[in-house]
Amino acid sequence: MLLEIEHHLKFSYEQFIRESHLEVRVEPRSQSGQILHDFRLTLGPNARITRFEDWMGNAVHWFSITDYHNRIELLVQSIVDTLTDQVKPLECMDPIPSEPAPLPLYDFTLCSGPIIHSDALLQLQSELGLSNAPSIGECVRMLGDGLASKFEYQKNVTRFDSTTDDFLKQRGGVCQDFAHLSLGLLRTTGIPCRYVSGYLHVDTQDIEPSQSHAWIELWSPANGWMSFDPTHNRQPDEQYVIVGYGRSYNDVPPNQGIYSGAAAERLDAKVITRPATSREHPQLDEDSMHIDLPVYREPPEREGAAELTAGEAAASQQQQQ
Repeated sequence: MLLEIEHHLKFSYEQFIRESHLEVRVEPRSQSGQILHDFRLTLGPNARITRFEDWMGNAVHWFSITDYHNRIELLVQSIVDTLTDQVKPLECMDPIPSEPAPLPLYDFTLCSGPIIHSDALLQLQSELGLSNAPSIGECVRMLGDGLASKFEYQKNVTRFDSTTDDFLKQRGGVCQDFAHLSLGLLRTTGIPCRYVSGYLHVDTQDIEPSQSHAWIELWSPANGWMSFDPTHNRQPDEQYVIVGYGRSYNDVPPNQGIYSGAAAERLDAKVITRPATSREHPQLDEDSMHIDLPVYREPPEREGAAELTAGEAAASQQQQQ
Protein backbone atom coordinates (compact mmCIF):
# COMPACT_ATOMS: atom_id res chain seq x y z
CA MET A 1 0.00 0.00 0.00
CA LEU A 2 1.45 3.35 -1.03
CA LEU A 3 0.79 5.94 1.71
CA GLU A 4 1.48 9.65 2.02
CA ILE A 5 1.94 10.86 5.60
CA GLU A 6 1.94 14.39 6.96
CA HIS A 7 2.94 14.93 10.58
CA HIS A 8 2.52 18.47 11.95
CA LEU A 9 4.24 19.48 15.21
CA LYS A 10 3.65 22.96 16.64
CA PHE A 11 5.38 24.12 19.83
CA SER A 12 4.23 27.40 21.37
CA TYR A 13 5.52 29.25 24.44
CA GLU A 14 3.82 31.78 26.72
CA GLN A 15 6.86 34.08 26.48
CA PHE A 16 9.90 34.37 24.25
CA ILE A 17 12.61 31.83 25.06
CA ARG A 18 16.29 32.02 24.19
CA GLU A 19 17.42 28.50 23.30
CA SER A 20 15.76 25.33 22.05
CA HIS A 21 17.57 22.05 21.41
CA LEU A 22 15.25 19.45 19.93
CA GLU A 23 15.45 16.04 18.32
CA VAL A 24 12.64 14.24 16.50
CA ARG A 25 12.15 10.64 15.40
CA VAL A 26 9.61 10.96 12.60
CA GLU A 27 11.32 9.42 9.55
CA PRO A 28 9.81 6.04 8.59
CA ARG A 29 12.28 3.20 8.29
CA SER A 30 13.18 1.57 5.00
CA GLN A 31 13.57 -2.18 5.53
CA SER A 32 12.09 -5.55 4.71
CA GLY A 33 8.33 -5.12 4.41
CA GLN A 34 8.47 -1.32 4.08
CA ILE A 35 10.14 1.09 1.63
CA LEU A 36 10.55 4.82 2.22
CA HIS A 37 10.40 6.55 -1.17
CA ASP A 38 10.43 10.23 -0.17
CA PHE A 39 10.94 12.22 3.04
CA ARG A 40 10.82 15.99 3.66
CA LEU A 41 11.23 17.83 6.96
CA THR A 42 10.28 21.52 6.88
CA LEU A 43 11.20 23.65 9.92
CA GLY A 44 10.50 27.11 11.23
CA PRO A 45 12.30 29.17 12.45
CA ASN A 46 15.09 28.45 10.00
CA ALA A 47 17.90 26.30 11.48
CA ARG A 48 20.47 23.75 10.39
CA ILE A 49 19.14 20.17 10.76
CA THR A 50 21.52 17.29 11.49
CA ARG A 51 20.50 13.69 10.78
CA PHE A 52 22.01 10.64 12.47
CA GLU A 53 20.98 7.10 13.40
CA ASP A 54 20.70 5.83 16.96
CA TRP A 55 21.79 2.43 18.31
CA MET A 56 18.71 0.74 16.82
CA GLY A 57 19.17 2.30 13.37
CA ASN A 58 16.30 4.75 13.87
CA ALA A 59 16.67 8.07 12.05
CA VAL A 60 17.00 11.10 14.35
CA HIS A 61 16.87 14.75 13.24
CA TRP A 62 18.41 17.29 15.62
CA PHE A 63 18.50 21.09 15.55
CA SER A 64 19.10 24.12 17.79
CA ILE A 65 17.52 27.57 17.74
CA THR A 66 19.62 30.07 19.71
CA ASP A 67 17.83 33.36 18.99
CA TYR A 68 14.72 34.53 20.84
CA HIS A 69 11.54 32.81 19.61
CA ASN A 70 8.09 31.82 20.87
CA ARG A 71 7.09 29.20 18.29
CA ILE A 72 8.56 26.18 16.52
CA GLU A 73 6.78 24.36 13.72
CA LEU A 74 7.67 21.20 11.83
CA LEU A 75 5.96 19.68 8.83
CA VAL A 76 7.09 16.13 8.07
CA GLN A 77 6.06 14.60 4.73
CA SER A 78 6.73 10.97 3.85
CA ILE A 79 5.74 8.55 1.09
CA VAL A 80 5.98 4.90 2.15
CA ASP A 81 5.23 1.59 0.47
CA THR A 82 4.01 -1.01 2.97
CA LEU A 83 3.88 -4.73 2.21
CA THR A 84 2.07 -7.63 3.84
CA ASP A 85 4.55 -10.50 3.66
CA GLN A 86 5.32 -10.57 7.39
CA VAL A 87 5.03 -13.71 9.52
CA LYS A 88 1.92 -13.64 11.70
CA PRO A 89 2.62 -14.22 15.42
CA LEU A 90 -0.62 -16.13 16.01
CA GLU A 91 0.58 -18.73 13.51
CA CYS A 92 3.86 -19.28 15.38
CA MET A 93 4.07 -22.77 16.89
CA ASP A 94 7.43 -22.26 18.64
CA PRO A 95 7.23 -23.23 22.32
CA ILE A 96 7.73 -20.63 25.05
CA PRO A 97 11.54 -20.25 25.48
CA SER A 98 12.96 -22.22 28.38
CA GLU A 99 16.54 -20.97 28.00
CA PRO A 100 17.91 -17.41 28.33
CA ALA A 101 17.71 -15.37 25.14
CA PRO A 102 20.83 -14.92 22.98
CA LEU A 103 22.99 -11.94 23.99
CA PRO A 104 21.83 -9.65 21.10
CA LEU A 105 18.27 -9.96 22.46
CA TYR A 106 19.18 -9.38 26.11
CA ASP A 107 17.95 -5.75 26.21
CA PHE A 108 14.52 -6.94 25.04
CA THR A 109 14.07 -9.37 27.93
CA LEU A 110 14.39 -6.83 30.77
CA CYS A 111 11.69 -4.88 32.57
CA SER A 112 13.12 -1.38 32.88
CA GLY A 113 12.10 2.27 32.64
CA PRO A 114 8.29 2.53 32.44
CA ILE A 115 7.99 -1.29 32.40
CA ILE A 116 8.02 -2.30 36.07
CA HIS A 117 8.52 -5.88 37.28
CA SER A 118 5.98 -5.55 40.10
CA ASP A 119 3.67 -7.85 42.03
CA ALA A 120 0.74 -6.41 40.08
CA LEU A 121 2.39 -7.34 36.76
CA LEU A 122 3.16 -10.86 37.96
CA GLN A 123 -0.41 -11.29 39.22
CA LEU A 124 -1.85 -10.34 35.82
CA GLN A 125 0.57 -12.66 34.05
CA SER A 126 -0.62 -15.49 36.29
CA GLU A 127 -4.31 -14.60 35.73
CA LEU A 128 -3.83 -14.72 31.96
CA GLY A 129 -1.99 -18.07 32.19
CA LEU A 130 0.72 -16.97 29.76
CA SER A 131 3.41 -19.30 31.12
CA ASN A 132 1.16 -22.30 30.43
CA ALA A 133 0.61 -21.45 26.76
CA PRO A 134 1.66 -24.36 24.48
CA SER A 135 3.22 -22.01 21.89
CA ILE A 136 4.25 -18.41 21.34
CA GLY A 137 1.28 -17.94 19.03
CA GLU A 138 -1.18 -19.15 21.66
CA CYS A 139 0.53 -16.93 24.25
CA VAL A 140 -0.03 -13.88 22.04
CA ARG A 141 -3.69 -14.82 21.54
CA MET A 142 -4.18 -15.17 25.31
CA LEU A 143 -2.42 -11.85 25.87
CA GLY A 144 -4.52 -9.95 23.32
CA ASP A 145 -7.84 -11.38 24.48
CA GLY A 146 -6.95 -10.82 28.13
CA LEU A 147 -6.02 -7.16 27.72
CA ALA A 148 -9.12 -6.53 25.59
CA SER A 149 -11.34 -7.89 28.36
CA LYS A 150 -9.63 -6.10 31.27
CA PHE A 151 -8.52 -2.69 29.91
CA GLU A 152 -10.11 0.15 27.94
CA TYR A 153 -8.63 2.59 25.45
CA GLN A 154 -9.00 5.97 27.18
CA LYS A 155 -7.32 9.27 26.46
CA ASN A 156 -6.12 11.73 29.11
CA VAL A 157 -5.99 9.25 31.99
CA THR A 158 -2.25 8.49 31.69
CA ARG A 159 0.78 10.60 30.78
CA PHE A 160 3.73 10.14 28.43
CA ASP A 161 5.81 9.04 31.44
CA SER A 162 3.22 6.69 32.99
CA THR A 163 4.40 3.24 34.03
CA THR A 164 2.84 -0.19 33.71
CA ASP A 165 1.80 0.04 37.38
CA ASP A 166 -0.08 3.26 36.56
CA PHE A 167 -1.90 1.50 33.73
CA LEU A 168 -2.69 -1.51 35.91
CA LYS A 169 -4.23 0.83 38.48
CA GLN A 170 -6.20 2.97 36.01
CA ARG A 171 -7.37 0.06 33.83
CA GLY A 172 -7.44 2.55 30.97
CA GLY A 173 -4.88 4.23 28.74
CA VAL A 174 -3.58 4.71 25.21
CA CYS A 175 -1.55 2.63 22.76
CA GLN A 176 1.72 3.40 24.55
CA ASP A 177 0.31 1.91 27.76
CA PHE A 178 -1.01 -1.22 26.02
CA ALA A 179 2.39 -1.71 24.37
CA HIS A 180 4.34 -1.29 27.62
CA LEU A 181 2.12 -3.68 29.54
CA SER A 182 2.34 -6.28 26.76
CA LEU A 183 6.13 -6.01 26.75
CA GLY A 184 6.23 -6.52 30.51
CA LEU A 185 3.96 -9.56 30.39
CA LEU A 186 5.81 -11.22 27.50
CA ARG A 187 9.27 -10.51 28.91
CA THR A 188 8.23 -11.92 32.26
CA THR A 189 7.07 -15.02 30.39
CA GLY A 190 10.49 -15.34 28.73
CA ILE A 191 9.70 -14.01 25.24
CA PRO A 192 12.01 -11.25 23.91
CA CYS A 193 9.99 -8.34 22.53
CA ARG A 194 10.43 -4.69 21.55
CA TYR A 195 8.48 -1.45 21.33
CA VAL A 196 7.48 -0.12 17.90
CA SER A 197 6.56 3.50 17.16
CA GLY A 198 4.94 4.57 13.92
CA TYR A 199 1.69 5.52 12.24
CA LEU A 200 -1.67 3.83 11.71
CA HIS A 201 -3.62 4.77 8.60
CA VAL A 202 -7.42 4.62 8.84
CA ASP A 203 -9.78 4.87 5.88
CA THR A 204 -12.49 6.80 7.75
CA GLN A 205 -10.50 9.86 8.85
CA ASP A 206 -13.62 12.00 9.05
CA ILE A 207 -14.74 9.74 11.92
CA GLU A 208 -11.43 8.53 13.39
CA PRO A 209 -8.27 10.51 12.57
CA SER A 210 -5.03 8.83 11.65
CA GLN A 211 -2.52 8.91 14.46
CA SER A 212 0.91 8.27 15.78
CA HIS A 213 0.71 4.74 17.11
CA ALA A 214 2.63 2.17 19.14
CA TRP A 215 2.61 -1.62 19.03
CA ILE A 216 5.11 -4.45 19.68
CA GLU A 217 7.25 -7.06 17.97
CA LEU A 218 8.17 -10.36 19.58
CA TRP A 219 10.98 -12.76 18.77
CA SER A 220 10.60 -16.36 17.62
CA PRO A 221 13.70 -18.54 17.00
CA ALA A 222 12.07 -19.99 13.88
CA ASN A 223 10.48 -16.82 12.46
CA GLY A 224 12.44 -13.84 13.78
CA TRP A 225 10.57 -10.65 14.68
CA MET A 226 6.76 -10.74 14.42
CA SER A 227 4.43 -7.79 15.00
CA PHE A 228 1.28 -7.54 17.12
CA ASP A 229 -0.96 -4.59 18.07
CA PRO A 230 -2.25 -5.14 21.63
CA THR A 231 -4.33 -1.95 21.60
CA HIS A 232 -6.59 -3.31 18.86
CA ASN A 233 -5.88 -7.00 19.51
CA ARG A 234 -4.88 -7.56 15.89
CA GLN A 235 -1.92 -8.28 13.69
CA PRO A 236 -0.53 -5.19 11.89
CA ASP A 237 -1.08 -5.03 8.15
CA GLU A 238 -0.25 -2.64 5.32
CA GLN A 239 -1.94 0.24 7.14
CA TYR A 240 0.89 0.33 9.71
CA VAL A 241 4.06 2.36 9.09
CA ILE A 242 7.15 1.74 11.25
CA VAL A 243 9.23 4.70 12.41
CA GLY A 244 11.38 3.26 15.20
CA TYR A 245 12.25 0.36 17.50
CA GLY A 246 13.26 0.49 21.15
CA ARG A 247 13.07 -1.18 24.54
CA SER A 248 10.20 1.18 25.43
CA TYR A 249 8.79 4.59 24.52
CA ASN A 250 11.81 6.17 26.24
CA ASP A 251 14.02 5.04 23.33
CA VAL A 252 11.82 6.38 20.52
CA PRO A 253 9.77 9.44 21.53
CA PRO A 254 8.59 11.41 18.47
CA ASN A 255 10.15 14.53 20.00
CA GLN A 256 12.31 15.39 22.99
CA GLY A 257 14.53 18.28 23.95
CA ILE A 258 15.21 21.18 26.27
CA TYR A 259 14.81 24.95 26.15
CA SER A 260 16.05 27.92 28.15
CA GLY A 261 13.35 30.02 29.75
CA ALA A 262 10.53 29.96 32.31
CA ALA A 263 7.69 29.95 29.78
CA ALA A 264 5.24 27.05 29.69
CA GLU A 265 5.31 24.95 26.52
CA ARG A 266 2.33 23.69 24.55
CA LEU A 267 2.53 21.04 21.82
CA ASP A 268 -0.12 20.54 19.15
CA ALA A 269 0.36 17.48 16.94
CA LYS A 270 -1.64 16.28 13.96
CA VAL A 271 -1.20 13.32 11.62
CA ILE A 272 -2.79 13.03 8.18
CA THR A 273 -2.42 9.91 6.03
CA ARG A 274 -3.82 9.20 2.59
CA PRO A 275 -3.23 6.74 -0.26
CA ALA A 276 -0.50 8.18 -2.49
CA THR A 277 -0.59 8.40 -6.27
CA SER A 278 3.16 8.90 -6.79
CA ARG A 279 6.35 7.72 -5.08
CA GLU A 280 7.76 11.26 -5.04
CA HIS A 281 6.61 14.64 -3.79
CA PRO A 282 6.70 17.50 -6.30
CA GLN A 283 10.18 19.04 -6.47
CA LEU A 284 10.63 21.86 -3.99
CA ASP A 285 13.15 24.69 -4.12
CA GLU A 286 15.26 25.76 -1.14
CA ASP A 287 13.11 28.83 -0.44
CA SER A 288 10.07 26.65 0.23
CA MET A 289 11.85 24.22 2.56
CA HIS A 290 11.37 26.32 5.70
CA ILE A 291 8.46 27.79 7.64
CA ASP A 292 8.79 31.55 8.02
CA LEU A 293 8.66 32.22 11.79
CA PRO A 294 10.42 35.23 13.37
CA VAL A 295 13.42 35.16 15.69
CA TYR A 296 15.19 38.03 17.46
CA ARG A 297 18.75 38.66 18.61
CA GLU A 298 17.44 40.60 21.63
CA PRO A 299 14.27 40.10 23.69
CA PRO A 300 11.44 41.60 21.56
CA GLU A 301 10.19 43.76 24.44
CA ARG A 302 13.47 45.69 24.46
CA GLU A 303 13.56 48.94 22.55
CA GLY A 304 15.20 48.58 19.16
CA ALA A 305 14.89 44.78 18.96
CA ALA A 306 14.73 43.84 15.28
CA GLU A 307 13.32 40.72 13.65
CA LEU A 308 15.84 38.61 11.73
CA THR A 309 15.17 37.54 8.16
CA ALA A 310 15.35 33.85 7.30
CA GLY A 311 18.83 34.30 5.85
CA GLU A 312 20.05 36.26 8.86
CA ALA A 313 18.59 33.68 11.22
CA ALA A 314 20.36 30.84 9.38
CA ALA A 315 23.66 32.73 9.50
CA SER A 316 23.18 33.42 13.19
CA GLN A 317 22.51 29.76 13.94
CA GLN A 318 25.68 28.67 12.08
CA GLN A 319 27.81 31.18 13.96
CA GLN A 320 26.56 29.98 17.34
CA GLN A 321 26.77 26.22 16.73
